Amino acid sequence: MSRLAELSRFSAIGLLAVVLLMVIWSAPALAQVPGRDPLLVKSLALELNLEAPTEHRLGELEYLGGLVLASADGRFGGYSGLSVDADGAGLWAVSDRGHWLRLDFARDAAGIPTGIASATLAPLLDQAGKPLTGRRADAEALRRDRSGGFLVSFEREHRVWRYASPQEKPEPVPIPEHVKQLPANGGLESLAVLPDGRLVLIGEEALSGQDAVSPLWIGAESAWRQLGWPQYQGFRPTDAVALPDGGLLVLERDFRWAAGWAARLSRVGPEDLKARPGTLLAPALLAEWARPYANDNLEALDLRPGPDGRPWLYLMSDDNHSRFQRTLLLVFRLPENQ
Repeated sequence: MSRLAELSRFSAIGLLAVVLLMVIWSAPALAQVPGRDPLLVKSLALELNLEAPTEHRLGELEYLGGLVLASADGRFGGYSGLSVDADGAGLWAVSDRGHWLRLDFARDAAGIPTGIASATLAPLLDQAGKPLTGRRADAEALRRDRSGGFLVSFEREHRVWRYASPQEKPEPVPIPEHVKQLPANGGLESLAVLPDGRLVLIGEEALSGQDAVSPLWIGAESAWRQLGWPQYQGFRPTDAVALPDGGLLVLERDFRWAAGWAARLSRVGPEDLKARPGTLLAPALLAEWARPYANDNLEALDLRPGPDGRPWLYLMSDDNHSRFQRTLLLVFRLPENQ
C-alpha cells in the first residue's frame, strides 16, 4: 500500500473499463481447490497506448500484451507482490489485506495471457496457523526461493516470512536489524532472490538522515551489506527481481497530479551489487512511462524464461481497493542482453 493511495484519481477511460468488466460476464467455471475459495475474475485486453493502439515499444521493453482484471468479490485487490509460474501458466499474488490470489491463465499460441481460466483466494496464515488480520496482514512482496518456497515481506510490522506452500504456516526469515527503523508505511516493498540464494531487500522510504535514498540490503542470516538506491524525482522502489546474469531489475512508482501514476524500470548489474557498503547505486533506465501508456499503482513484478529464450517480465498494479483504480497485468519481453 502506498502513501499516495488517497491521492489517486482514476481516468474516465479506466473507469469505463471497470464498468465494462462488471457488465460483460462470460463466466468460466469456478475452481474447486481444498483450502481455497473460488473467485470469479474477469478480464479485458489492455493496449499499451490507447492513443496509438499499434505501439508495442516502451523504452527498451517490448510489450507482449496485458489485461485489466476485476471481480465483484470485495476481497479482490491490493496486490503488491507476485510470482509467475516458470511455464507462464499462472501466478500467485499477495494482497496487502492478507490473502493469496491464485490465477490460472487462458493463453494464446505464443503463451501470452488472454484471460483468466480460474482463480482462487486463500488467507495468509500467521505462525499459529490462523489468518492474518489488521496491521500484520500488510503483505508487500512475494518471491520464490531456490527450494520452491514462498518468501513474503510485510510492512507496518516489518518482517519476512517463508511459506513452504500457501496452505502452511510460515517460518521467520532473518533480516537486518535496521529494517525496523523504516517508516511504518514505507517498509520492505521490494524482495529479490539472487542466483546464489542471497536476498535483496529494498525499503520504499529512506531511513532517518538519508533523504532521497532507499536502503538496499544484500545478504542472508546475519551477514548483510547496505547500499543505497536513489529516489529519482519522487519515484520510490516498489519491487525487485534478480536477472539471469545476477543483476537486479527494480520497479519504481510515483504519483503526479497532472499525469496520474508514473512508473520506471531500472537495472543494476552484478558487479554493481558487489560495491562497498554505503555506495549509492547508479541504475540504468530501461523504461519510464505515464499516461497515455497503460499505468496505475504498479507495485509487483516477476520474470520467467520466455518460450523464445528471452526473459518475459510481468507487472501488476495495486488498486488500493479503490473504485477509481484498476488491477492491471502487463507482460513485456526484455532486451536480448538482459
